Amino acid sequence: MAEKFSGSLDELKGHVAQTVIGGTWSESNGAHQFKSHDGGVMRWWPSSGTLQFQGQQGGKEALQRALVAVLGAPSTAAAVGRQIFVVHGHDNDARDELELFLHRLGLQPFILMRTSGGGQTIIDALEGQIGRDHTTDFGIALFTPDDAATTSSSGGQVINERRARQNVVLETGMLLASLTRDRMAILVKGDVALPSDLQGVIQLRFVNNVHEIGAKLVDRLQKAGIPIEPARIAGALIK
Repeated sequence: MAEKFSGSLDELKGHVAQTVIGGTWSESNGAHQFKSHDGGVMRWWPSSGTLQFQGQQGGKEALQRALVAVLGAPSTAAAVGRQIFVVHGHDNDARDELELFLHRLGLQPFILMRTSGGGQTIIDALEGQIGRDHTTDFGIALFTPDDAATTSSSGGQVINERRARQNVVLETGMLLASLTRDRMAILVKGDVALPSDLQGVIQLRFVNNVHEIGAKLVDRLQKAGIPIEPARIAGALIK
């Protein structure tokens, strides 16, 4: 008997990430396919919601068992309402690494570009998530060296520096005003100049991959009152 899934593709990808089974996604003939590193294959047809498992027997059984367990598991305190708003720039790899890590922790990352917006303007959508009546529990601002800038010091010396996109700075200010610095963190990739007003916010710096500061991010989330199951933490920290 075929399994069914009636959610969105992003939701399914999040559930697969929670299984902590590595693999790759592709699409063909109206179906989305996930192939695990040990040969298991899951195909999903969004038109009908049908899930089909194929591939090498061991990999197939492991993938099916893990995904069905995730889909059928009752919601836990770690997952219900624990939405993490992610502010990001143009570094898609860093954004995807962070999104996958949060999914593996059993949390629900909210990335504005992943949604349809419901006909709202960007500022309306932002206010709905991180404004006065926000639905977000924690915010993460991902600062990556997307822009080049030139400034002058008080002595007239020209300084070249890398900065995050302007939208990242704006949305980080909204996070700070709405959630306060107790419920947010700034992740900084490489050598990025930050506005001086953000120096009092917790900053976690990494060089190449978000996974480098995974343990520190978990600690920050837990100190902000976000419950995370120990098994989730162990799975997420295995790269």
